[in-house]
Amino acid sequence: MPISHQRLVRYIYHHYIGIIALATILSVFAGFFAAKLAGNIKTDFADLLSDDYVSVRELNRIKARIGGIGPLMVVITSDDLDAAVSFMQVLADSLEHSPLISSVSRLDSKKDLLEKNRLLYMDLEDLREVNRRLDEHIELQKLKQSPLYFALDDEEEQVLDFSDIEAKYQQDGEAAAVPEQYRQYFITQEGNGVILRLYPAGLTTDVAFSQDLIDHIDQTIAAIGPERFHPSIECVYKGSFQNSANQFTIIIRDLKSTALYSIVGVLLLITLFFRQVVGSLFITLPLMMSLTWTFGVTYLAIGSLNMITVGLFAILFGLGIDFGIHIFARYREAHRRGMDIEQALTVTVRYTGKALATTAVTTSIAFYSLLLTDFKGFSEFGFIVGTGILFSLVAMVAICPAFIVLAERLRLIIPIRKRSVLWRTGRYPKPWATLLIGVVITGYSLYHLGDLEFEYDFSKLKPAPPPNINKGSLPQSLKEGRSPAIVLTESYDEAMEVVRTVESIKAANGDSSTVLNVKSVYSALPQDQDAKLALIADIRALLDREEGLFSESERAKLDSLRPYLDVEKLTLYDLPADLTNEFKDKEGNILNFVAINASVELKDGKDAIRFAEEISHIETPTGKTYIASSSHIIVAEMLKVMLEDSSLAVILTLAVVAVVLLIDLRSFVDTLLVLTPLLNALVWVVGFMYVFDIKLNLYNMVAFPTIIGMGIDNSVHIFHRYQEVGRGSLRLVLRTTGLALLGTSLTTMVGFSGLVPAIHPALTSIGVLSLVGLGSCFITSVTLLPALLQIRERRTEKL
Repeated sequence: MPISHQRLVRYIYHHYIGIIALATILSVFAGFFAAKLAGNIKTDFADLLSDDYVSVRELNRIKARIGGIGPLMVVITSDDLDAAVSFMQVLADSLEHSPLISSVSRLDSKKDLLEKNRLLYMDLEDLREVNRRLDEHIELQKLKQSPLYFALDDEEEQVLDFSDIEAKYQQDGEAAAVPEQYRQYFITQEGNGVILRLYPAGLTTDVAFSQDLIDHIDQTIAAIGPERFHPSIECVYKGSFQNSANQFTIIIRDLKSTALYSIVGVLLLITLFFRQVVGSLFITLPLMMSLTWTFGVTYLAIGSLNMITVGLFAILFGLGIDFGIHIFARYREAHRRGMDIEQALTVTVRYTGKALATTAVTTSIAFYSLLLTDFKGFSEFGFIVGTGILFSLVAMVAICPAFIVLAERLRLIIPIRKRSVLWRTGRYPKPWATLLIGVVITGYSLYHLGDLEFEYDFSKLKPAPPPNINKGSLPQSLKEGRSPAIVLTESYDEAMEVVRTVESIKAANGDSSTVLNVKSVYSALPQDQDAKLALIADIRALLDREEGLFSESERAKLDSLRPYLDVEKLTLYDLPADLTNEFKDKEGNILNFVAINASVELKDGKDAIRFAEEISHIETPTGKTYIASSSHIIVAEMLKVMLEDSSLAVILTLAVVAVVLLIDLRSFVDTLLVLTPLLNALVWVVGFMYVFDIKLNLYNMVAFPTIIGMGIDNSVHIFHRYQEVGRGSLRLVLRTTGLALLGTSLTTMVGFSGLVPAIHPALTSIGVLSLVGLGSCFITSVTLLPALLQIRERRTEKL
């Protein structure tokens, strides 16, 4: 027996109190940092891509200059629209000076601006046509006054008419359907409410800010008391800030429920497995310590959790408990054979500890290999799980034995009588039949490998919205600008150059273009103002000079035109705040940037990719290149990276597992034998997904490297125990190690099963696929591997 094992166990045996005390101190220290992770969960898809990408760096630059992209909209519905408007005005007044909100937009000022400056907003050619018609009409009237003029019998009386031009600039049907007294507001499509737009001072990716913002508005609404205005008034929030806060709330709720489910479920399983409560406690306590170390290091190394790593507490709890079950099960087995505490622990650490070290190192290196991927969903997941596995190994090999000694000293462990049945050896029955069944299942799954589909609809990967959220829906004009792609520019010339370039791209692509419209803050200003003002001055002078040439009815028409002739050149600072708010920074300064709205649903990943390919890099005729970025563009790029990295992740984890196994087993044949159950289990997962119509998605892709990293453990334990006991012992191996593996597999699956009832689809999808994979790995490890070992054993006996 190697002296290192004896020294380790002897030290633990004689210093168990000090070891437990030191581990507790470290846990308290690490727990301080781990607790901070709960308040730093990133729910934005953009956080899953490395900052090395140009689009990510540009989006960070956009957020730094602009803040949150898009408003938070408060939809106020009521049976009495007057009451809803009155309440909206009071709410806007209350929020206008809030430090959390940079600006408030309560009116649809564009209509008034267009009405007052209708000639400036007219197309230049249409304004020239107005001038031409006036000139012709005046010339005709002058001609009629000439004594030499005479009218032909069939000549029609020419009337001054601009009705065709006026019709071109009439308000659309949506605006016309709104009663006149409400046309200055944004009204819901159903006409049952009014919309208040708030431009927050923070970022949507700052979850704490989003929560504070929603809470602040809730408190303000409660303080005002909407029921004082009308009992039917209801307020609903829409926009990315609400989505961020809503997702965070759901995730925290899911984390609490999954953690509770996992802990209680695992404790019950361990208690039933070992038939004593104390066993579950001194296995669980070291594990909880290792988890605080893991998440403390995670906070120091990464600083946050993302949408994929957020469920790792339940996963690591179910995974780490495996080590403790193996340690305690082997200790009980050795103790049952008549060994004292120190001897039993020495045997446990020497044999089971070696197998645990192999599986832990193999699994952790496999997960650490994911750090080579650009997709943070893989790389950060790999770092946290790899670190958690190593800390779990240390806790179960050093801390768990210390708790066992403490429990033995306090006589808390129930003595177990010797049972000779455990030592009955035997062969594995019907190995060829087992292999045949396995081959059939594997073949069926491989046949349908090409039928797997990827879920591109991201709306299915987010929590369902609260009920009645669509009682008052947004008008199309507000839906268009909620998530535009942004291009930062430094001047009017640059902004307009980008606008013209994008418009030409849209025109060139025709119906296949994904661009709905493009605008800058300058888009709210009339184009060609100097030329239009010159024409307006000509028209005004003409009317003043030749007023007497018009009839009474014509003068009435022209009098209605005169108010629009008294205009001046508009600048940005002449525009109403409601029109410029979306182009302001957090300090209220108007910025030069361009917003590009999509004509397709960007919740569809394929459309997001098309949109990104069309406008993410904009090359202007002057040779300049501008970068457009937004969360959806990041998602598009992330999708492409993730689909590429997913194959790399599977290959890396498989390669690392194979190399570590080869180093440990020192035999290509033995390595292939141990890998066979894992490879078959992975293929079985594909068959399960086909049968139950489960699609791959952004989240459950991480389950495959997880299955590889965790699933190899079972085969390693089976093979190591078979090597230890020798030929003809497969029945014994399955009764001892196999039984322990059943317990560890069930506990791991209980940990993952806590994700299944989660409200957030991301956690559910990871949980379901991982459960299927881990279950398949256990089945193949206790069937296919023993069958292969039995067949090899029989063949060597014949030689």
